[in-house]
This record gives sequence, structure tokens and C-alpha cells, in this order.
Amino acid sequence: MGRGGLGAVYRAIDSRSGDTVALKLLPPGSDSIALARLEREFRALRALQHPNIVRVLELGEEDGIPWLSMEFVEGLVLRDFLTVVGDPVPLEPDAGYPVSEGVDLDVLFDEPDSGALLAAARCRQFSFRTDLDAVLTDLEQEELDRAQRLAALCESLAQICDGLHFIHARGLVHRDLKPSNILVNTAHRAILVDFGLVKRMQDDRVTDAGRTVGTYRYMSPEQARGEKVDRKADLYSVGATLYELLVGRPPFLQQNQLELLEAIVGQKPPAVSQVNPGAPKGLCALCDRLMCKRPEDRPASAAEVATVLRSEASGLLRA
Repeated sequence: MGRGGLGAVYRAIDSRSGDTVALKLLPPGSDSIALARLEREFRALRALQHPNIVRVLELGEEDGIPWLSMEFVEGLVLRDFLTVVGDPVPLEPDAGYPVSEGVDLDVLFDEPDSGALLAAARCRQFSFRTDLDAVLTDLEQEELDRAQRLAALCESLAQICDGLHFIHARGLVHRDLKPSNILVNTAHRAILVDFGLVKRMQDDRVTDAGRTVGTYRYMSPEQARGEKVDRKADLYSVGATLYELLVGRPPFLQQNQLELLEAIVGQKPPAVSQVNPGAPKGLCALCDRLMCKRPEDRPASAAEVATVLRSEASGLLRA
């Protein structure tokens, strides 16, 4: 289903029950950090049940290979779901369609730069520009600004915010929210996955102190600086995800890691309305609030963000 620097995730069958599961495998000889992340993911989620949070099932080791079994989500990553929502096609790739990245284990730098538009391009043969000063053409805006697509985007992210509010209330922060860690199943239920970087907000252990962990393009300024983070860091990542899915590219396009981190900490991205003039004003304003450099300037909670997103979705469907 997906492969990254920390291992791979497979579709598997639990031979005891016959259930289909997602099986995360670390390579033999994995270092202590990778093992700790796998164990942390299991400990954090084993007692949690929420419709928008992936369920973990078991943790174990076989022939020196650590593994974690999870709920299997039949569906698409959010980017791909949004390219087909409203189309009279099955909610699954056609034969020969490139396999989705599925559950992304990488926590470094290789997130695609314009996934939403590239997914649309391979479905509809469009050609999109992703340079810094590009403004979307009328055709590109028409593709991204379809009312049904935007309403589905709002509802999917609102559901993810429901899940975030649930874990935040239990003292947890995800720390790696991004488009490829959001799956949408056949019932259009959005599910947040890959909790390998989850951490308790009150955890004072210094295992990550001064280190930048997460996926650079979607992390908050405080996370980029290696500082202690709370729920406001996850809200920034919601904003970065919303930004990309509104304009078809991440907020910052720098390819050099140091330049990218400097931009996240000290620069403002091009306004959504500058790149996609047809984007709804309410969503543009929400992006601005979520991506404020100072955590205290962002919305107070994921629940507040979910309310705004659902209000925007209702307006889109009434229009």
C-alpha cells in the first residue's frame, strides 16, 4: 500500500479471523528511533476509538521484523478522492492507474509538490504550472473550484478536525498531518493515519528536543524550529493541507531543506486568492488564520475549524 524510509505498509489477511488489515513492517535491524515510533503509535492509539482516527490492532515481531497491524481503509488518499468526487466512476483506481502512495511512512522531504493538480492531470490530461508566480488558468480554476469538490474538501477536513479534537482532548498531538496521511473510504469517511510521530503534549522527555521531526512542507514554524508543540501545530498543518488542495501546490516550494525551513519560519506564502482567484473567500481567510506564524493567532481548537469548514461546505452546496 505504501513505502517509505521507515518501512512499508501492506494489505494483509489476519489468518485467525479472516479480516483484512493494514500491516506496517519495519525492516530487520531497524534503529531504536524507528522501533520507538512504532511502539509509540501503538500505545497512543490502542485505547482510542473514533471514526476519523485509524484503529491500531496489534504490535509484534516475527523473525526480527517488527510489525503493527491496523484497520484497513478501503478507499483513496484525499488528493485522489477529490479528483473523482462527483464523477460517475468507482471510488478506486482503474486497472493500470498508478498505485496511490497509500500510507506514507516518510517523515522527511519527499512529499509531492503539486499532488492535487498532478492527480487531476493524470486523470484528465491537464498541464499545470507550479512555479512560484503562477496563477491558475481558467481551466485549472474550474477543475479545483468545482462546488462539489470544494464541499467534499471541506467535509473531509472537518472530519479530520473531529478526529484531531478527539486526540487533542486526550493530550495527544499528531505532528505529521499532510494530504497523504488522510484516507477517504468508500462511504466518504475521512480517516487520519500514520501516528508514528504522535506525542503527548505534556511529555517532557527530550527525545525530540531541538530536532525537526515531521514532513517539512506541512509543519508549523515552531515545529520547524524543533520546539515543543501542542495542538496549534496540528492546526497549522491542517492549514497547509487546505492551502495545497485549494491551489494545487504546497505553501512553500523551496527544494533546499534549509531554505524551506527558513521560509516556513519567516516568510508568508503567496495568498490563496493570488494563485487561485476563484477560491472561496471564506476558505482563503481560514487558510490565513491556520497558517499564522504565531500559534496564539491561529484558531483556538480543531472543533472551531471543523465548524467553519462545515459552514463553508453548506454555502457551497446552496449556491
